[in-house]
Amino acid sequence: MRKRTRIGLLTLVLAGIAAGAFAAYRQAYRRGYVSPLLVGRDAVIFIVTDNVRADHTGLCGYDRPTTPTLSALSSVEGARFTCRAYAPGSWTLPSHASFFTGESVIQHGAHEYDGTVDDPKGTGILAKLLRPEETTLAETMRERGYQTALIAGNPIVSKRMGLGQGYQYVHTARKFGELDAEKLDSTLQYLLRRELDPTGGPLFLTVNLADAHRPWTAIPDDHPFLHPKSRLQFDNEAEDGKWRSFLEGRMSVPEKRKFLSHITDVYDYGVERADTGVRRVLAAVRESGWCRDRCRIVVTSDHGEFIGEHGLIDHGFYTYEENANVFVLAVGAEIPALPEPLSASTAYWLVRDGALPETLPPVEQWAWPHVRRAIHSQGHAFASASVARWTGLAKEMWMDGKYLRFDLRVDPHELQVLTGDPDADFAALLHTLDANRMMTGMSESSVTEALKAAGYME
Repeated sequence: MRKRTRIGLLTLVLAGIAAGAFAAYRQAYRRGYVSPLLVGRDAVIFIVTDNVRADHTGLCGYDRPTTPTLSALSSVEGARFTCRAYAPGSWTLPSHASFFTGESVIQHGAHEYDGTVDDPKGTGILAKLLRPEETTLAETMRERGYQTALIAGNPIVSKRMGLGQGYQYVHTARKFGELDAEKLDSTLQYLLRRELDPTGGPLFLTVNLADAHRPWTAIPDDHPFLHPKSRLQFDNEAEDGKWRSFLEGRMSVPEKRKFLSHITDVYDYGVERADTGVRRVLAAVRESGWCRDRCRIVVTSDHGEFIGEHGLIDHGFYTYEENANVFVLAVGAEIPALPEPLSASTAYWLVRDGALPETLPPVEQWAWPHVRRAIHSQGHAFASASVARWTGLAKEMWMDGKYLRFDLRVDPHELQVLTGDPDADFAALLHTLDANRMMTGMSESSVTEALKAAGYME
């Protein structure tokens, strides 16, 4: 009996010592004295460079060196990438919901549904968040033993929109520009050193980098390849503002050239800043020890931006290449070759499993009108529901009530419409689009408030 008692006491003493050692280790790690030796392996990092179109990245051959980090990352061992990926939605909410669920925009339903441009108050808009019954990527990773964290520079990527579901730690900017550069660094350091448990499971980190999203930051005087330019934000409601003047065709040729040059430069600076954000994120994760051994990294974008193409500026609500074409870059031990074209929603499986699904999702993008912006532009823009589907270098679109076909091999800028009729599969997409346009109901108040706060709704 005494022997058993001594063994029991010894076990308690050893357990107390171990608990004390773990507590001391956690404290030392959080003060930056040691690295997470126990769980610094098998991290999964998912980065969305918000609003970055593929053809404005050095990764995809742009003549300005906007993405040195992505270019360097694409050349490391185990890296795979494609510049012919297509965002599932035309703006932030629907695309992120697809990234987080692996479902199409039609399946998860998180977007703004069609209203009517004849409604002067825009009451036809029906905005929906990601439903709580959907199983998210973060929930799956958490079930696998990962510590899950989300940092987002876009206010839409938040708990209020349902996009924080499954994440244990969520840091979302209240406005654009709040989580960039040094602010991103400090938030990351706080998360990695103060919030995560170094004796817990490995890390699953999702980061939304919104540097390329307007309002665009001013270009400094000492920039190596861009001329200094002022900060740029549009006033969608001002009748004499540049946003409306351009869309309504009221700008002179010199004014238009100067305006689009301004957008191009500050946008490219934003893309470069987003690329720097990728470097900052990966450096912070590695330096804090969470990515010492095997580490899977997936980087993509949720949509692009129009800079005058097709007479458009801004983004969303159109499925032309400039808004739809993004990149997907994945790094991991067993990442497979990425086929082209590819739906960017496959990021879901690349993040979750480091592999592609057995059946690839169709390469499609869905877009709905924006009632208020259509009214502000006098119906010149944002007034059409559209859907696009890519098969090889052939593209089919439905826009403004018209069926359009393009051969991207010879017509990458979509200037020459080919003749023909939609096949049965594409006709089924149009039926689904119409069914969604006819949905009725009330917008959820939290969604509407979040969209207004972020500037998506007036």
